[in-house]
Amino acid sequence: MMVRKFLILFFPIFFWNNILFCQFGANNFFENAHHICYKQPHSSNNNFSSSIHSLSNYNFDSLVNCINLDNSSWYKFATNSNGGPVDVLINQITCSGDSNIIFQNSIEVVFIYADLNLHTEFFEIIDYCYTLNTSLYLTLSNLLPDKDYYILIDGFNSLDSVPISTTCSYQIEISGIGAKPKIDAGEDIFVLPGTEIQLQGSGNGSPSWYPSFFLDSATSYSPYFIANTTTDLLLTTTDYNGCEYQDIVRVYVEPPLVFYNTITPNNDGKNDFWTIKNIENYPFCKVEIYNKWGQQVYQNVGYGNSQKWDGTNNGKPLSSGTYFYVLDNGSDINSEIFKGTINLLR
Repeated sequence: MMVRKFLILFFPIFFWNNILFCQFGANNFFENAHHICYKQPHSSNNNFSSSIHSLSNYNFDSLVNCINLDNSSWYKFATNSNGGPVDVLINQITCSGDSNIIFQNSIEVVFIYADLNLHTEFFEIIDYCYTLNTSLYLTLSNLLPDKDYYILIDGFNSLDSVPISTTCSYQIEISGIGAKPKIDAGEDIFVLPGTEIQLQGSGNGSPSWYPSFFLDSATSYSPYFIANTTTDLLLTTTDYNGCEYQDIVRVYVEPPLVFYNTITPNNDGKNDFWTIKNIENYPFCKVEIYNKWGQQVYQNVGYGNSQKWDGTNNGKPLSSGTYFYVLDNGSDINSEIFKGTINLLR
């Protein structure tokens, strides 16, 4: 692995904001590196880049001598509070330049760690330099927690071994446990109708909930919510880099169950399946059905539309008669077992 380091004394540049809007590309400078959000592929190019790489006069040419820094663009990603391995995918590479197809479609890539503070800056190449014309997928191991890492990409063609700068487009994607953001809308909740509960979201950045009806605050990680019907609540966090991440918590409202006692499975679209009203609010219910001799003819955990009993046992139609059900609603807050009969008519 290549490791090169250098330190630079830093002197503030007070005209920074004016320089940011010059004719160079928006991410042409190290200080303007475009942030790549976790698992959100970013399409980019180096069309307006140049050989100037820093607003603060960092001498990257002395650090990066394994590639040509003539037409480069900067990108960055952040590690989470644990750090660790981060996966990088760069693909969909298309370049302009030399007409000789053998030397087209190349970019040069180098990965840099930067530790910035008020007086001294530290830079380090953390992996090999790469020249590629199709795609690059690699894992950067043992990255430090809560740090920014930089990707420097330069367009490159070579004709008869003479380097030629070129402009390229490409796509970058960041993944891996070291960059996975912290966001959790909390565990699914089971309540009775009209209950007020407190959500238990967590994450990094500014939170917002949707829908916001019946919430006392849509911008708190732990708002209070009045549950009247089963509802999916979407938590969105926006971190300091502007990246948005989402997670969902489902609040199950457990209304009373209503059992229908007749099934007529003749494919006329009416009563072809045994129906239990409101059962969708009890996803962990356990349903068992027996014939009059006590033999089990149906058993399932959950009773969704694709799980409903159609008067068969292992796909074979059962005869008309009376059948007996036992249902455990699987509730954590109001556990109850129901028993009754079902009339099967053919």
